[in-house]
Amino acid sequence: MVQAIVAHTDVDGIGAAALYLYLTGISEYRVFFTEPFLLHRALDKVASAYYEKVVILDLGINPSVYRDVLEYLSLLRKHNIDVSWYDHHLWANTWIHDLESIGVKLYIDESTCTVGVVANYTKPMRSSVDEDYVRELVDGICAGDLWRFDHWLGPYYIRLVRRRDKDSWRRRVLNLFVSGRYWAPEFEEKVVEHVERELEVFSSTLNLVEKSINGLKIVVASSSEKVENSFLAAYLLGRRSADMAILASGDGKLSFRSRGVNVREIALRLGGGGHVYASGAKISIPWWVKFFSRIHEKILLNYISELVSRVLRQNLLAADPRQ
Repeated sequence: MVQAIVAHTDVDGIGAAALYLYLTGISEYRVFFTEPFLLHRALDKVASAYYEKVVILDLGINPSVYRDVLEYLSLLRKHNIDVSWYDHHLWANTWIHDLESIGVKLYIDESTCTVGVVANYTKPMRSSVDEDYVRELVDGICAGDLWRFDHWLGPYYIRLVRRRDKDSWRRRVLNLFVSGRYWAPEFEEKVVEHVERELEVFSSTLNLVEKSINGLKIVVASSSEKVENSFLAAYLLGRRSADMAILASGDGKLSFRSRGVNVREIALRLGGGGHVYASGAKISIPWWVKFFSRIHEKILLNYISELVSRVLRQNLLAADPRQ
């Protein structure tokens, strides 16, 4: 029977899916790439067909679609379809209880990236496992995804797949990983291409909105087609000596990065989620903001800064990230 693999679009999600396929050795599967705020749509596609098992990887809970996700998973379980979920984001205890009560097998480990979760909790079914391959893949992807950069592959992996890359490239990377290769010459070409684009952005003048809220210095900028959000945010945090960086897209996608500020609480308030110092959300942008921001980019940035200001003033930054 065929298994459905539902994975995040970044290299951690792709790597986790690949390592799961490599370790289990299954040959019949279909892969769906998605984002947390679109997980319910991916599960709708999965539920419309019959799969022996559904595996979800590197997709944290997005509160805005949680009820829909729970409904689809309940439907799958009623049809006796096995569901396993591997993740490393912060989970509320209520989510864990809800999903485990309907029979979803959860493998949540915040100490590593999702590739590491798969490596730690998946029983190998193949006759032989290349431990060097597994170790390099896990350590390399975790080094970039967790922003540790304690492995030489970290800076390369985080640039290997970007959010605006086509799924055809994601599948190419997936297939190479599944074959037991943690690196390939064509990866180098892609990384060099991305680095060149990054240099173009960093050498140009960026439109920014800076604000001080509750003693915190916040910088808001537009996300870039050429630079991954994590790199652009790190650049802004350092260059502007900010406590928090927010990257906004015209379609309402927001990425939060910080130094010592619990941005996950902000993301949760806006219907998103993630990690304490790196989170995201998807919001609705008023039509007038979309229209006028085409004329002046800062209209969108000012709107986002005011929105986040209201959240901060409501004292939603709890000391315990699970509250």
